[in-house]
Amino acid sequence: MTHPDKSARPCALEHSPKKRQILAGAREVFGEMGFERTSVDQVAARAGVSKATVYNHFLDKKTLFVACFSEEADELRDALRCKLLRSEPAGEIGPALQAVGEHLVSLVLAPAIVALYRNTSAEIDRFPELGALLYERGPAAMHAAMAEYLRRWHDLGALNLPDVHAAGVQFFLLCKGDLAVRSQFGVLPDPLEPAIVATVQRAVHVFLAAYGTPSPRPAAAQD
Repeated sequence: MTHPDKSARPCALEHSPKKRQILAGAREVFGEMGFERTSVDQVAARAGVSKATVYNHFLDKKTLFVACFSEEADELRDALRCKLLRSEPAGEIGPALQAVGEHLVSLVLAPAIVALYRNTSAEIDRFPELGALLYERGPAAMHAAMAEYLRRWHDLGALNLPDVHAAGVQFFLLCKGDLAVRSQFGVLPDPLEPAIVATVQRAVHVFLAAYGTPSPRPAAAQD
């Protein structure tokens, strides 16, 4: 089987400093004001650039809005993908899945990502194409990356996965538990880290109960 080339795709998005500056300012203003109440003038002021500079990089406010939040989805996807590419299957599968799961949930619960889903959910009716774009570049891409990681464990015989993609989706959802929904309502537990660890522990237990393979038994001693 051919695995992804680790050098084929970068682990970080590449934008000009000016474009990144504009996107950072736009993300802040859209997050505070929403799409309708935000003006390009406000974005330019927050980013510390001229209005003309904003239009040199983005056609209009709608294009800027989509670019702003699709970048967040890309950064989330790439952060997980790079973690998985660097996590070659080794040692016991339980601790390995625990580490990957905790990293995944920490990414999903990052304030910028929580704000991304809150802000874009409010604008899906206005921009129906935004939902499809963010799903494909965010969750769908993360499911695929997780599936490829789990496939490597399957190839080693540590997992028995009849449908690798479905297993990737299931592990992703199990790890989030109720924490992603709670984040949308602002009712995450404090401190958060113990809740992440416990939620992922339950996820790993359930996942291995469904897909784990028995460890080889030690050879019986000869009399």
